[in-house]
Amino acid sequence: MAYESRRYGTGLLIAQAIGITTSTYLFGENMSLSFVSIPPILQAPAPLAARQWHKLYDIAKSFALPLTAAATLSTAFVAFNQHPSSLAFKLNVVATALFPAIVPYTFLTIVPVNEKLFAKEKEYASSSLEDKAVEAGVVKGETVHALIDKWAVLNVGRASITGIGAILTIWAALY
Repeated sequence: MAYESRRYGTGLLIAQAIGITTSTYLFGENMSLSFVSIPPILQAPAPLAARQWHKLYDIAKSFALPLTAAATLSTAFVAFNQHPSSLAFKLNVVATALFPAIVPYTFLTIVPVNEKLFAKEKEYASSSLEDKAVEAGVVKGETVHALIDKWAVLNVGRASITGIGAILTIWAALY
């Protein structure tokens, strides 16, 4: 197995490192959004929580597309240069398909929640950031806090897709 790795060129090894690094970073970044960043936001009153979530969204969005593209392209390049019957090739092909799969997942599951949160932020723009009663009478599952919580759960699903792809790229590199 180690002998096979030695026959790869430097460019291929760099592409493999980029695929592993970007996919594991994207996985960790997305998981940290749900488990580290969202819980403190949920402590804020609805108007402030909506604004904080939007800021978090903007920051995370700036990382997601470039990291996904880098992971996809580098892993595809690695797979293209491997023998099609090898396990490493198959693992890299599956990873290459998984990374961009977060885009339709996002549009189908997360974007509708995003739109509701953007609307809530706009609706509460003139409210005091400290107003805890602003959502009195709002349907339970449609409050800012419920929507942010739902977003965090759906985001774990998105992170998991990338995490599985990252594991496959590491497995392929070790094979």
